[in-house]
Amino acid sequence: MLRLLRRALTVAAVATVTTLLADAPAPAQAATAVDETSVAEALAQAQQGRHAEAVALLRPAAEAGLASAQYHLGLAYARGEGAEQDYAQAARWLTAAAAQGHAHAQFIAGHMYARGEGVPRDFAQAHLWFTLATENGWWKARESREKLFDQGMTPADVARAGRLHREFKQARGAAAPAN
Repeated sequence: MLRLLRRALTVAAVATVTTLLADAPAPAQAATAVDETSVAEALAQAQQGRHAEAVALLRPAAEAGLASAQYHLGLAYARGEGAEQDYAQAARWLTAAAAQGHAHAQFIAGHMYARGEGVPRDFAQAHLWFTLATENGWWKARESREKLFDQGMTPADVARAGRLHREFKQARGAAAPAN
């Protein structure tokens, strides 16, 4: 009887360990957690006024493709905090985060294209980023998108923005609304 009980407990323990291992994060997920930790550390450094240290922590995570790091690095370049102010670098990192679905980065990228800050002025691109930010719940992006017409957006820009939106959605496997 005791032998059967030990055997049953051993089988249960092996099954539990197997389940725990199956639920463990994959190596890529573990790397993301480390990168998110570096972003949190970077934000703590920035709050203490150590912006150069924050940028040094953000850069490797941004280069590895982490959207939150790209977003914060883009803001650092836009503000000139921890790095020389450089709108082209700000646009580079913010659009990289925006392309991954970061709603606030999409909103800022829309403004950068609308104003021509760090990128050529392009109303169709601005419309694209404002539309995506709106779809992601950034409510002010809809208002900014509507103001593009007051700034000189043409019907040709609108048509191109629609094509850009469809292409963006198709590239990511999501359906874009038909016009």
